[in-house]
Order: sequence, then C-alpha cells, then structure tokens
Amino acid sequence: MLKYVLKRILAVVPLVLLVTALCFALMHVIPGGPEGVLASNPKIKPDDLARIRSNFGLDRPLVVQYGLWLERVVFHGDFGLSYVTGEPVSEMIGKRLPATLELMGSAFLLSLLVALAVGVVSVLKNNTAIDSLFTVGSLAVISIPVFWLALMSMMLFSVRLGVLPSAGMFTVGTPFSIVDHLRHLVLPTLVLSLVLVASWSRYARETLLEAMSADHIDVARAKGLPGTIVVLRHALRNAAGPIVTVVAMSIPILFTGSVVVETVFSWPGMGRLFYEGLLRHDYTRLMGIVFVSSILVALFNLLADCLYGILDPRIRYAR
Repeated sequence: MLKYVLKRILAVVPLVLLVTALCFALMHVIPGGPEGVLASNPKIKPDDLARIRSNFGLDRPLVVQYGLWLERVVFHGDFGLSYVTGEPVSEMIGKRLPATLELMGSAFLLSLLVALAVGVVSVLKNNTAIDSLFTVGSLAVISIPVFWLALMSMMLFSVRLGVLPSAGMFTVGTPFSIVDHLRHLVLPTLVLSLVLVASWSRYARETLLEAMSADHIDVARAKGLPGTIVVLRHALRNAAGPIVTVVAMSIPILFTGSVVVETVFSWPGMGRLFYEGLLRHDYTRLMGIVFVSSILVALFNLLADCLYGILDPRIRYAR
C-alpha cells in the first residue's frame, strides 16, 4: 500500500508540470500577454514598459521563463509578486485558501450525503412517483447554469424572504459569530452542491440497481431482511467503488464551480481571487492558483484511490 501511494505521489509531478506548462504558454499568447495590464496604462511610456519587462524577465525565451518560475516555486515556495497589487502571491493564496477549502468541504460533504440518500430512496421506490420525481428534478438541476441558480437563490432567500445573507463570510461591522458565519455559508454551499447532488444521485441509483441483481442480494432477501437493510448493508458496499470513482472525477467541478459561486456571493476564496486576476491580467496570481489547484485535485484523486482498498477488500494494490 505504501509503495503504491508513493508511486501515485510521484505520478503527480508530471501532471502538475504539464498543467502549469500549458497554462504558462496560454497566458503568453493571450492578447497583450502577461504585461497587458501594464501596456494598457497610458501613463507608462514604452521605455518604462521595456524596463519593467526586463525586471520581470518577460524579455527572455518562454522556456527560460518557465524554468525560472518553476525553480522559484519548487525550491523556494515563491510564486512571485502580483502585477496588480505588488503583494506576494503565496501570501494572497494563503489568505484565500482556507475559505475555499471550507466552502468546497461543506459542499462536498452535503453533496455526498444527499446524493446517497436520494440514490437509496430511488432504489427502494424504484419505478414509483418518487423515483420519477427525483429523476426529473436531477435533469432539471443539471441543465441550469450555476451562475443563474446562484442569482435566483440570492433573489429568493436574501431579497424576497430576507432569511439568509447574500454575500461575504460574515456581517460587516458586527463581532464575529459562528452562527452568523454559518448563515453566510448556507447559500454558496447549497448552490455549489446542487449540481453534484443531481449527477451523483443518478449514478448512485444506477449502480445500486445493478448491485441489487447480485446473487447474495437474493439470499439476503430470502432470509427476510427488510429492503432498507439489504440496500444499506449489502448493495451499498458493492456499489461504493464505482461511486467513489465518479466522486473523485467530479472534484475538478468543485474548483471550477467555486470560481462562479465565490464571485457571485463575494466569498473571499481562491475562486474569486482567480476571477479578479483574470480580469486584470494578473499573470503571477493566475499561475500560482493553477499550481495549487492542480496539486489539490491530484491529491484528492489519490485519496479516492486509497479508499478503494478500504471499501472493497478484494482490491489488491500492485507491489
């Protein structure tokens, strides 16, 4: 097991290098390039712009620039300075990362619990009105854009009903309160988790229905076990492996969805930081966020692989 984990960790290295190299190249071919925010400033003269390009190393070949950036990141943990604010990018990410992990963690946990519950109920009520209702509702949620869902939920619960705050992590001008913070967390979490619930619940239903056709399920039913016990104790364990695979593959959706959700709800996380950097062509900020996000996605997938052996004892990792 340990040897397998070490191999997977080493496999993360070329993945991160590939992702960052592609993003590095793309940011240099966009109109204006990394120095676009500076070139658009009428107060900066061509001589000043050339000097700035030289100071940032933007006048060197692209391969050399990437090598120097990668050396700073790997050996010094230095993502450089923001082109817009002048702050160290590592400090900017460090301030925003906890908020993103909190939002993603709460959305992930809620999505998983609700999706499994909906999947189990759909199996127990297969081909009934409840099952059809869940199916239609899931298809409807999947087809709705996340930003529209966020705006409509804000209008309903914040503007019309006034029961939940519309933006931020806490109420400005008041002492910090756990209850107030959780109230601000509710809407972003619900919106971010809805799409995952819709897709995961449908897959959980199909996987559980397939598991229910196994011979040992017929034996459990013949013993007179209730349907709920049969599904939860016998079918769910067999279906856990494929469900974990789908959940792990959906982790990037949490990152991409958090960009939209954090921007709409003004949640001060990495998603909003990325969006602000994208608007202002803050090249160093974007590269730092891409690097951290790619590592987090790879580690979450590694965790999912390790869970296979726990959920299914038949799985043996290659030595």
